[in-house]
Amino acid sequence: MPQVKTKVEKYNNDLKGVISYNNKEYAIDNLIVGEEVELDISKDQSRVNLKKVLKESSNRVKPECGIYNKCGGCSLLHIKYQEQLNIKTAFVENLFFETFNKYYKVNDCLGMKEPWHYRNKNQIVFKNVKGGKSRIASGFYEVSSHNLVEFETCKVQDELSDKIVGIIKELMIKMRYNAFDEDRGTGLIRHVLIKRSASTKEVMVVIVTGSEIFPGCQNFVKALTSRCKDITTIIQNVNNRKTSAVLGDKEKVLYGKGFITDILLGKKFKISAKSFYQINSSQCEVLYTKALELANLSKTDILFDAYSGVGTIGLIASDKVNKVISVELVKDAVSDAIQNAKMNNIKNVHFFCDDASNFMKNMAVKKEKVDVLIMDPPRKGSDERFLNAAIKLSPKKIVYISCDPRTQVIDLKHLLSNGYQITAIQPVDMFPHTSHIENIVCLIRK
Repeated sequence: MPQVKTKVEKYNNDLKGVISYNNKEYAIDNLIVGEEVELDISKDQSRVNLKKVLKESSNRVKPECGIYNKCGGCSLLHIKYQEQLNIKTAFVENLFFETFNKYYKVNDCLGMKEPWHYRNKNQIVFKNVKGGKSRIASGFYEVSSHNLVEFETCKVQDELSDKIVGIIKELMIKMRYNAFDEDRGTGLIRHVLIKRSASTKEVMVVIVTGSEIFPGCQNFVKALTSRCKDITTIIQNVNNRKTSAVLGDKEKVLYGKGFITDILLGKKFKISAKSFYQINSSQCEVLYTKALELANLSKTDILFDAYSGVGTIGLIASDKVNKVISVELVKDAVSDAIQNAKMNNIKNVHFFCDDASNFMKNMAVKKEKVDVLIMDPPRKGSDERFLNAAIKLSPKKIVYISCDPRTQVIDLKHLLSNGYQITAIQPVDMFPHTSHIENIVCLIRK
């Protein structure tokens, strides 16, 4: 392999360092723009290995994690946190310039004061260690693989989660529970899912089993709750399918009320095992506060909350507007949203289980008015049907919250060519030390 000395030029879409050699670009983990590196590149230029960093960036830090090079989750842990925020701001700015061939001012990415142990939801997989039942391994799957990366503590997980997983492993050995083997379809415990409210401190533990039969489950629950008194509810979820999905369809409450409650910007929310809820509670408050600030709502406004999930942002915005129309396709999410409204005694939010595109289209036909549309689609972005329906409905303002700016700009192109203009762009760091970027864009009708 020829050895090459070169400089890191830029970041790719996953915020990996990019170098060029013989008119070919290579993206490499654990590098920072401006660093000088020595690489081994194969003769056919199909493979590249980082040999060493010859000149380190002043923004480089030693990753505070024993599995950093194995897990792949916190891919920016080698970069000072403030520089991570700078990189994310610059990424969004460059993305918008390259997409629209026009400079847009991008506000600085909003980060955390203490960017550690921020995850309120954690899911762990279990496996038997080869050689017998005496030890159970637990951890994450390595990025883009089914290889288990074992660990005891994680710098971004809730610390209590790590403690609970340790207790569960001890109880599995004591009670002779095998980890579920996907290939053979044998064993019992497959995953554990832990959710914790940052505000109420309530803790849910979901034991995912490969079978409905859970021998000695009451003894297991008694032992677990006696050793960790923070746990407020325990659920058994059954998943016996060959699938990458963590949760199955069947569940049974083993202890407590079967859900936990969180408080977000003064509103209470019920969180069940399957309900979607933002993973970083403190940054979720930052995200929603900024989105509603950009929306600049008034008491006479009618707000349309699309992709509304359990109704979070619509309920938070309810006291700022005349009425909220909340539309979500997933029936269980709508049911949770209605319960959340009742729990908060909110009566000006109207929930509909429907396709938001059809709903908006029908509203437009009836010439019904919406002042502000808030949309928070999945990672793949929206689609042409939804965007065309939104254009037909013609709200004065659209606030687009995205968990992937790369799909967001595709949708924005459509909106910009149909009567809207961008007034603000605000990235938010929901997942410190990772390449993920949440981005809010505010648009107004020309």
